Amino acid sequence: MLDAIEIHVAGGDGGNGVVSYHREKFVPEGGPDGGDGGRGGRVFLRAVDDIYTLEQYRSKRKFRAGNGGNGGTNLRTGAHGEDIFLNVPAGTVVHEVETGDLIADLAKLGDEVLVAHGGRGGWGNKRFATATNKTPGFSQKGQAGEEVDIRMELRLLADVGLIGLPNAGKSTFLAAVSNAKPKIANYPFTTLEPMLGVVNVGYGRFTLADLPGLVEGASEGYGLGFEFLKHIRRCRVLLHLIDSSSPDPVTDFELIEGELRAYDPKLEQVARVVAVSKADLDEEQARKSADALEAHVGRPVRVISADYETGCEALVAELLLLVNEEKTKDIDHSEEEMPVLRPASEERFSVHKNEDGRFVIEGYRAVSFVKMMDTEMPGAYDEILRRLERWGIAKVLRREGIQAGDTMLFDDVEVAWDG
Repeated sequence: MLDAIEIHVAGGDGGNGVVSYHREKFVPEGGPDGGDGGRGGRVFLRAVDDIYTLEQYRSKRKFRAGNGGNGGTNLRTGAHGEDIFLNVPAGTVVHEVETGDLIADLAKLGDEVLVAHGGRGGWGNKRFATATNKTPGFSQKGQAGEEVDIRMELRLLADVGLIGLPNAGKSTFLAAVSNAKPKIANYPFTTLEPMLGVVNVGYGRFTLADLPGLVEGASEGYGLGFEFLKHIRRCRVLLHLIDSSSPDPVTDFELIEGELRAYDPKLEQVARVVAVSKADLDEEQARKSADALEAHVGRPVRVISADYETGCEALVAELLLLVNEEKTKDIDHSEEEMPVLRPASEERFSVHKNEDGRFVIEGYRAVSFVKMMDTEMPGAYDEILRRLERWGIAKVLRREGIQAGDTMLFDDVEVAWDG
């Protein structure tokens, strides 16, 4: 079962602005009327309730939203690019791969997050008309969409996790009460990775995960150790199954619980239900095992046979009630570092001279504006210099010693200085 994956997402490119002049009968020399390009589409993640794993992203890992349409004459703005929504299970945590920064924790159904912005549409020539330049002959190209590699990981693997020693009957129980088809055999470690099923109880339902069997020393990495315990901490409720044929069910119970406590003491706070399995082998022995466990844990222990499906209906009803109770509790993220991400000011910029003698200008507004300009168009270069003056960047460049013919660098775009 796939519970973590990296994918590449890209917003659509913005549409190009248009150079156009109003023309109609008796108005041979109208003003500029070139429209703006449309915004590129955006990429969102959305938590939904009808998928439970990230399996759908195994075969396709690149996603791009639609491009914006180009502007038109008569001030027509291009159409916005189509947004795309990628559905993920509730409980998915999203990080940016390059920086490791947390992007979102989609903890609840309906949560959404924007993970890739669409590029801005380029301005048509109407936008550049001024009192001193009434007929600008240039427009802007559309901005490229944002591209990001993200890592998605399921924090909440399932509503209920099945725990117990290898061959305790977990896979048989999962097959009996859900739509899952796990591999079942009478030897340890039949299950090597989580198997997920959906259990329907009346009008309610919950997800149930058959987790790999635990062995002594798992908290130190033995057996399937850390992989098993990683999944355990991502369930709302734990169903602890004890094999009724065990000569010492209390020791079996404590072996599992001891490994959980050693790995993470907080796992003791996870709600639990305890049941004795395989009652069909020896019903009297199963009842004795349940009595011994009840005396040890101080609460009722159910007796079930997954093969004959006896006791299973009452057990899943109890689990659904417990799952619904846990869902109403607030999720505590107090110990996690949740960075506060604030967008950089568009007005902020910096200027420095690199080892090649070029003057590097950084800052969203200046860099994005220059990258969207087509300097081959008449008047476009003069407009760039005018904007650098207005934004105070030209003043800083002169202070840094820039001379006519020197090169300015806006990301990967070079522009000669002639100010």
